[in-house]
Amino acid sequence: MKIRLIALCAMSGLCACLNAANNVNARAAARTETPLAVYYSFESIPADSLVREMQSELARILAPADLRVAWRSLDNRAPEEDFREVVVLRFRGVCAFDREAARAESGKDAAGATLAETDLVDGHVLPFGEVQCDQLRRYIAPAERKLDQQEGDAALGRAMARVAAHEIYHMLTGSAAHARSGIARAEHSRAELTGSTFDFARPETEWLRAWVESQPMASTVLGTR
Repeated sequence: MKIRLIALCAMSGLCACLNAANNVNARAAARTETPLAVYYSFESIPADSLVREMQSELARILAPADLRVAWRSLDNRAPEEDFREVVVLRFRGVCAFDREAARAESGKDAAGATLAETDLVDGHVLPFGEVQCDQLRRYIAPAERKLDQQEGDAALGRAMARVAAHEIYHMLTGSAAHARSGIARAEHSRAELTGSTFDFARPETEWLRAWVESQPMASTVLGTR
C-alpha cells in the first residue's frame, strides 16, 4: 500500500575527492551537521540544472524549519556514513522538460494522476518513496508550454522538490494523514507546483522545526553529492 499525492483538477492554477582521508573527514562532518539524508536515484539522468533547481527548492522549502538535507546518490553509497534519519526517493520515468511534448500534452486532463507516493505497510509509513516524473511532467505541461528549455527544467525541478517535500514529511512524521493547506495537503494544483513559491503551512513547519530541535546533531550545512 502507498500514500499517494494526487494531481488536482486541471483548472487549478540532481567528484572525486583528493584522498581517502578527505572523504572520511567530509563524511564525518556531514554526519555531525546534518540530521537528514535523502538517498536518491533516477531512471533516466536529468540535466544538472534541473537537479540543482530541485535541491535548491527543497532547501528553500525546509529552511523555515531550520532543516538541512544531505543529498546522496544510491549509486554512490558510502557504508561508513551514518545519519540520524535517512529517506529514499526514487525518481521514476523521464525527469526532463521537452517543449514539444509539453505542447502536445497541454491539452490532456491529468486530474487524479498520482504524482508521488510513499510506501505503507500494515499501517506503518516506511522511509521509501517515489516521484512519478512522467505523470508530473504531463500534469504541469499546460504551465510549461511557453517556456524555453532552461525555464522548463527549472519549473519541473521545483515541482519535483515540492512533491518530494510532501513525501519526506510523511516519512518523518510516520503518519499518512494530510494537512488542510500547504505542501502537506493531499492534492496540489499546477500553479502550486510551478509557481514562484509554495510552502508547508505553519503547523507542519512548526512540527518539522520541533523535529530538528529534537535531534542530537546540529543542522548547519546542506550536503550534496
